[in-house]
Amino acid sequence: MKDFQVISSFLSAHGQKKEWAKVACQLKDCGNHELIYQSLCRISRSIPAIDDVIWGNTLPKNIRQLGSGNNCYLFKPESLDNEINWLLLSLRKYKTELLYFVKLRQEVERAILLGQYDVANRMLEDTIKHIGHSIWYYEMKCVIYGAQDRFERIYELATYINKEKKDQKNGFVPYLISDLGNRSMHDVSAYEYDSSLYSRYKGARTEFQSDRYNYFLFRLNYYQHYDITSLSEVLIMESLNSISDRYCILLYILRSYLIQQPDKASLIHRYAQKMFAITHDIQLYPFLALGDVSILPNDYYNPLFVRILDAYYTGQYNSAADLCREYVLCDPSDFSVIKIYCRALLFLKNGYRPIVAQSDTFVNHIAFNIYKVMTDTDKDQSLDRLYQLSKNIYGFQIAAALDCFVRQERNVSRCETFPLLSINHFDPLYTTIYSDQDSAIRYLESALPYVSDSVALSYQINRARKIVTEDTTVVAYIRNVDNAKIVFDNGEYEKALALWKVIFDQTKQYIPTAQTAVDHIFRAYVALGENSHRDAVQFFVNTYIENKSFVSKVNTKDFINGIKNTRYQGLKIGLDLLIFVFLNAENYPQKQFVLDRYCKYENVNYPSELFSKLQRQNSEKVKLFYTILLHDDILFYHYRLKSTIDVLDEKLKIISFLRNQYPDEKQYAERYTELMHELIAYRGMKKLDGSKIYVNQDDILKYELKNITDLYDRFHKLVANTTGKVYFLVDSIDWSNDEMLTNAASYSDNAVAEVSTQLFSVIRRAFLKSRFGLGTYLSTRIRHGVFEGELRSCLERLNLVYKTAGVQYVPTVYWKHEFHLDENISRQLNNSIILFSRSIDALISSFKDSVIQIHVDENDPSIGDFNYELSSKEICQAMTRIDKESSSAEDFCNRVMEYLWQITEKCLTEIRRKIHDELRPTFITYIRDLQNQICSLSSHQHLKHELDSTINNALEELSGRLAKVEKWFNRQTAKFEDFQLEDHINMAINTIGNYTGVDYELKANLRNARHYLLAEYNPSMFDLLTILFNNMLQYSKPESIRHLNIDTAILSGNVQHLHFENALPDGTDENKLNHIFENRLKSIKSLQSEGGSGLIKALNIVKYDFGNPSNTFDIVAQDGKCLVDVKFNLDNMLVNQHISFTE
Repeated sequence: MKDFQVISSFLSAHGQKKEWAKVACQLKDCGNHELIYQSLCRISRSIPAIDDVIWGNTLPKNIRQLGSGNNCYLFKPESLDNEINWLLLSLRKYKTELLYFVKLRQEVERAILLGQYDVANRMLEDTIKHIGHSIWYYEMKCVIYGAQDRFERIYELATYINKEKKDQKNGFVPYLISDLGNRSMHDVSAYEYDSSLYSRYKGARTEFQSDRYNYFLFRLNYYQHYDITSLSEVLIMESLNSISDRYCILLYILRSYLIQQPDKASLIHRYAQKMFAITHDIQLYPFLALGDVSILPNDYYNPLFVRILDAYYTGQYNSAADLCREYVLCDPSDFSVIKIYCRALLFLKNGYRPIVAQSDTFVNHIAFNIYKVMTDTDKDQSLDRLYQLSKNIYGFQIAAALDCFVRQERNVSRCETFPLLSINHFDPLYTTIYSDQDSAIRYLESALPYVSDSVALSYQINRARKIVTEDTTVVAYIRNVDNAKIVFDNGEYEKALALWKVIFDQTKQYIPTAQTAVDHIFRAYVALGENSHRDAVQFFVNTYIENKSFVSKVNTKDFINGIKNTRYQGLKIGLDLLIFVFLNAENYPQKQFVLDRYCKYENVNYPSELFSKLQRQNSEKVKLFYTILLHDDILFYHYRLKSTIDVLDEKLKIISFLRNQYPDEKQYAERYTELMHELIAYRGMKKLDGSKIYVNQDDILKYELKNITDLYDRFHKLVANTTGKVYFLVDSIDWSNDEMLTNAASYSDNAVAEVSTQLFSVIRRAFLKSRFGLGTYLSTRIRHGVFEGELRSCLERLNLVYKTAGVQYVPTVYWKHEFHLDENISRQLNNSIILFSRSIDALISSFKDSVIQIHVDENDPSIGDFNYELSSKEICQAMTRIDKESSSAEDFCNRVMEYLWQITEKCLTEIRRKIHDELRPTFITYIRDLQNQICSLSSHQHLKHELDSTINNALEELSGRLAKVEKWFNRQTAKFEDFQLEDHINMAINTIGNYTGVDYELKANLRNARHYLLAEYNPSMFDLLTILFNNMLQYSKPESIRHLNIDTAILSGNVQHLHFENALPDGTDENKLNHIFENRLKSIKSLQSEGGSGLIKALNIVKYDFGNPSNTFDIVAQDGKCLVDVKFNLDNMLVNQHISFTE
């Protein structure tokens, strides 16, 4: 192509912008980029308008120009390389501006990480003068406001932008700023941000919509979505933004390109060279190091960093820590230095010291939480905090390594290349990016001219050469670890195993090193083959029991899948294997399989029947085995446990065993009480009529919404702080335009709309789709076979519908044999019944699939009459109203679920109407059609008469069944019944006795406990009785049969008297025990701290749950017995205020 051809192509477009854009798109794919660049420069001088169509607003002078250039036409790209080369052409035009930008970007990040927000703000304002407005500028402003906890400034900034952009047709600026603002807020959960972002952009339908969807995810949540394949489209969509934004996104594109296609490393290296020639950006150093390392710039080799390594390698930890603090003041983005600092503190054993003087800074929060991860047994909270920090500064260089660190510690999928591509100076760690040993050695040796006397460098060169070193200038633990790694990498697993075991024994106080040792020990056992698999499992379990953080980096996925596929061949089915599978298997059927297999091996049906058989096993393993069964959902998959009550009953047997075995562990006493309450609640509930619509709200709160507090607090705070203020925020997005990169945002002046919708969506999904939600009960109680079974079975029993085999209906022989039908009549009758069967099955299926389904929201493809789709306005109004009425997060969730019940009631009314007015008449019509069809059989009068009679019976029975089905669609309310005190006492003592394993003899006078009490006192009375009976059995005189006494009386003034007594153990110091009783009952704090006896709780029930502070609770040790007297006024507690007792 010649220069004049390029120019004539544009001239032939006759000034039409879309045609110019089409020509530019075609030129991208021509290949001769230098010619095109020169030609475009020439033509833009004569026709300046072309520049805006080709390159867009590269240096926006105001917010209106940002993202709104005329380069907004979308043409499907041919290749990523063409798009990169095209972008490189535009970068060349702005070398001066980009040189300024990359230097300033580094300084702004440094200032923000060090908490110098005023300095950062001043520098940001300077960027407006030099390079114009950019997404990067607004992102940094949001990060600063977020760090200062000034969310109102973020909303004000978004409001300003949205008002300026509301009438513009092009670009994505409002939506980008909206999500970047959310990402920067400390009280926006990072995990909620991930899920809500994904949920928001999953509405893509067309190919172009999918590209936009991927662009937003890539742009806003890169380390979650770096692996999208539509990288070309990302570059095209980012081209609407400023030249600095395009440059930043190109850096991310190169990372993804290298990760997705490592064979293109040399090509990516050339792109980096071209970019470096323009910007001299140190963030390009990792890409430049992929090529000839001998030409890396001198400043790539940082002597201070190597001094840090030398101090650390030689055990000079104080010096290493001091040098790290010095280094971080210049470059707080270096994650490696922060990790070295924390490791140095670990070896110094003096606790954490702030890495910078100002403690409330990003860099110090990062360092502190890394230190906590390295030292704490339970590191989940610190990892959550680090993930939150990484999300808040997601656009910073340090985020790559920080995100990867969190993933490493959680042992989840990650890309190890990211931290390497964020290293912008010489670091031996970078050698892991090379696939060959020679490249790694060349990289290390390239530093010799700069730091030739470095101990660390010399050591790393020997390590790269696989030389086992005994250089005593390097601390023993580093040498030992690296030597063991070399032996392991050489495949000498037996020798490596021995080395790693020694390292593990010597470094248990240093968790990171211990984790590395445990990982290699486990891998060595696995590599040694099937005969060592048992050792691998046993080692893992033993180490987990010693300190669960030790095994947190062991990747067991391939191993556990392998032993599953071989059906655990060569492994003994015992506690070790069970615990290992429980801890590592990803699905419950696999866990249940090994549990069932072990129970069969021991010839028992339930885990609770293993108590006696496990007496000789390691007690810690027995405890861990049963503790996992308590807290996991494995028992819900046990084929013999058919109901929730069965599971609770089994769990109570297990917790009773643990409670008796470990009486000093408070967790078991607390869990015992929780499970007892659950079981009694299930057994004590009165199920009203035949309704099947149920939601287990208590368990939704306990399990599904247990982490909702942060999101609720953010919503509550936002509601409180935005009252009286008017913001103009992004409300929704329109995906309809497939030709242009449009401004797809619509707006709202409601600041709480987004977070209220997010909060509501979490609660709604738990209410509808969780294991305790409406959908679960609809599936098990109605949809899965029950609905059709109820309506079809009576017709099938009457031989009016046939069963199917595959897709074919199989006639029965009933009519033919019963009435001796010939083939012709039999065929006619069968055809009629098959037609009727097909109609009935289609009707049932259609009703089940179109009516008895849950439709959650606008993104839910399911269509059904359980419809919970609401507008954002409706949600916001409801949530704001509920917030005003709520006293806590739990109260708020319950009120939202009650609001969802109101929606459900309307849905149920409509479904009952459809059953009565639509389903029922259609059934009758089909049956009458069948009756009409068999009129042709009138020649066979006996058959005709029997069929008519059967059809009439079917109509009558089906009418009754439809009425029954109609009643299913009512809310099933569960409430405690009014109860007889005598029955309650018996139920409580029997329940406690079943789970304590203690034999007892009870002498009870319950004649004065036969009156009925109101249902509202049912749970608290049971609590009181279980506390008392449990104490009587647990603390009474140890005998083969323990003797308990209960007496009841009615005192004057309608006062119920309950008297309990049991023998005390021999030698009990009664004065001392009475002193303990007196102190506990006087101490309010005991309500929280008491170790299991529950006396203060019993006192509170008697006085306050029973509604009369004059009620009394007395306990005394006297004459070898423990005597308890409970007296409470029955006024307002009685049913019909009637006392029944026998003199």
